Amino acid sequence: MPPKFFITHSWKDIDFARKLCDDLRANGLDGFFDAYSIKPGDLISKEISDGLEKCDVYVPILSHAALKSPWCDEEIHAALTLGKFPGRSGRPRIIPILVEDCQEAMPILLRTRLYIMFDGCYDDAFRELLIKGFGVALQTPTPKSQPPEVLALPSPKVVSLLRRIMSPAHSIIHPKAKKEMILVPAGEFVMGDDKGGKDEKPSHKVFLNAFYISRYPVTNAEYKKFVDATKHRIPRHWQNEEIPTGNENDPVVYVSWEDAVGYCKWAGVRLPTEAEWEKAASWDDAKKLKRVYPWGDEFDADKCNTSESKIGDTTPVGKYSPQGDSEYGVGDMAGNVWEWCADWYDGNYYKNSPAQNPQGPDSRSQRVLRGGSWNLSRDFARCAIRDHVNPHNRSYVIGFRVAESFPGVGSVS
Repeated sequence: MPPKFFITHSWKDIDFARKLCDDLRANGLDGFFDAYSIKPGDLISKEISDGLEKCDVYVPILSHAALKSPWCDEEIHAALTLGKFPGRSGRPRIIPILVEDCQEAMPILLRTRLYIMFDGCYDDAFRELLIKGFGVALQTPTPKSQPPEVLALPSPKVVSLLRRIMSPAHSIIHPKAKKEMILVPAGEFVMGDDKGGKDEKPSHKVFLNAFYISRYPVTNAEYKKFVDATKHRIPRHWQNEEIPTGNENDPVVYVSWEDAVGYCKWAGVRLPTEAEWEKAASWDDAKKLKRVYPWGDEFDADKCNTSESKIGDTTPVGKYSPQGDSEYGVGDMAGNVWEWCADWYDGNYYKNSPAQNPQGPDSRSQRVLRGGSWNLSRDFARCAIRDHVNPHNRSYVIGFRVAESFPGVGSVS
């Protein structure tokens, strides 16, 4: 069986990585390349771990951008560590590929390895990679045209374009917040529900730029790091300034909108808009259909924490994953806790809502809540349901999750 590859790359080098993967496949090889191997809803960390475990040849595509990327750094060190495990005999073999003159910036453990320079000589370098790296003779000549230009720093025009294009679905671990953030690609979705409450009407099409949203709400343990670092006030249900035993991985509650914004500023993220929240919860991109609940149109008490579950309290985030996740793989969007959104609330906002990237009204007296909670019924767990309270409110059923615009910290890197 031909050796399998794993390609690590910076987002700025995506065109080169795609071409390299296509040429490797044209020559009878197969392996892991995120744009082809990861599908919406996949748990990214698991797919990457499986891909590294199975690969025989690890191919990090190195540029100045890649060497500054926390995501690339994590994959490179994982491959280096994996090769040292007993019984693996050094597998995967690591073959650095340089698309820029960046040797001086390479980690010392990569500088000691023989690399292949692809900058300006793609055909010869590809032939060397096949023969010396994979032990495979060239079957399909590579195109004579020049490979896509590799940009060290994207121009404002390129960044603007990236904000709008459909991007391969994937997630990142945010470098500061340390939360898994799932990419929701740019595009239209249907917001609202004509069968729902008055403030959910009319349903209307909305275009959103690509964005990241946290896979789960912020937990007590995550919020405590913020409290310890900033001396921010603690949620009032914490005992002796400590999280109640056993609730470390439950969503944090008794946090006001201002508390949530304070956490976001500290963690380098933001609250999602209610349009972003609803798209991440309800939209099936492949079928271009809106779901009533994150998992589908029929309620299922085994897929969320609502009053039908008869638990009577918050549950750890991820308890209902993956069966209760949205199509994008975002969890805990039905029940458990209401979640703060960035927007001011207006019950008539949908009648004149912008068709692109709505941000809510400029000012009102209450902020939007989404998602329902553990003490309410299935009717309040619908993706389109809207609620609202004073931003100073601190309740035992209100928490929050975080978001980030695309490209953001760790996304285009």
